[in-house]
Amino acid sequence: MALEELGDLVLNVILSKVGAKNAAILACVNRRLQSSASEEDVWRNFCLHDLDISVPEDPFGNPASSFKEAYKLWKEAFGMYPWSLVKRIKRCWTVLKSWLVLNFPEAASTLMRGASEAEIEEIEDALGVKLPIPTRILYRFCDGQDIPESVSPENEDSPALGLIGGYWFYSYVVNVYLLPLRQILTETKDLIRQLGFVDGSKYIVVAISSFKEKYFFLNCTNGQLYVGTGNLTTEGEMLPSVPDTLIRCVHERKDCQQTDGMLLWLEEHGRRLQSGVVRVRKEGEIRSISLFPELPPLCSTAVTNGVQYPLLHPDGDEFVYESCARMPSSPGSIEGAFTFVPGRLIDPKGGPFDVRVARFPLEIPEYIF
Repeated sequence: MALEELGDLVLNVILSKVGAKNAAILACVNRRLQSSASEEDVWRNFCLHDLDISVPEDPFGNPASSFKEAYKLWKEAFGMYPWSLVKRIKRCWTVLKSWLVLNFPEAASTLMRGASEAEIEEIEDALGVKLPIPTRILYRFCDGQDIPESVSPENEDSPALGLIGGYWFYSYVVNVYLLPLRQILTETKDLIRQLGFVDGSKYIVVAISSFKEKYFFLNCTNGQLYVGTGNLTTEGEMLPSVPDTLIRCVHERKDCQQTDGMLLWLEEHGRRLQSGVVRVRKEGEIRSISLFPELPPLCSTAVTNGVQYPLLHPDGDEFVYESCARMPSSPGSIEGAFTFVPGRLIDPKGGPFDVRVARFPLEIPEYIF
């Protein structure tokens, strides 16, 4: 039986399975296949599967006349890149944005529209670099975070809205923002002067923490993402933020397997958010993404006499203790116990008891945020 002799339902299922490119080819065979390959349901499936869009719209969120037209607009906008890489990066941003909208909408509102090819090329020319292909596509989808002065990383009273998040210890907060292209330019030039890098350095600053305690550098030559430590300004010390072995072909436009540090970093962050390894926590009146992991194997747990955290007040919030330590070498570990008194110290309801703190390692992880 010829393909065009099949029923409409069967034919639509087959067209949906062969993919958009092959469906377009089949549409050129005859009028019957052309009609079936133009069905909205077929292109709705392509848009949903390839681009995670459930309404016909272009890459900027503008409405399109049909799903077929929407798919065409996306292909025209990103046709210069491997389509499988475009789909992978679209999924990465879908995970991050969907989680933020549901769990941290105030941070979701800071995400900017994607940059144009012309805007990316302008930054490349100004800095004398060529961005790795995955990073280019990441910025085509989202040009970092729009950070008004009222929520600036340098403003100690501002909300901690960093996409990457951070941590609190005592009264100190470190919170990492993803920079838009305009700030990549200014922060990179400023840091090049501070560190004495020569002009035309292969490093650019793509993320920065509140109070500029932490910098994330993208090496535009090899695609690795590095984090500047506390010794950055004195010793120029930087650590890789993702495993070197996962990075490949960062400047080959025709290679669909390209992966750079920025893409790996954001994908892993999305996985941790989705799985609940890291969550939004509230310190006082400020909410932020806390990078202290809350699920094994990235954390350890122990329960003694029913205690995990000290409950300081009846019906109150759980107490979370966050701290850090400087170590001259890696690895190390911490373990021990906290002594608890049932009731209150001035009015004990029983004898004191120790609550064990399970051993947890202190070592440089594969992914650094």
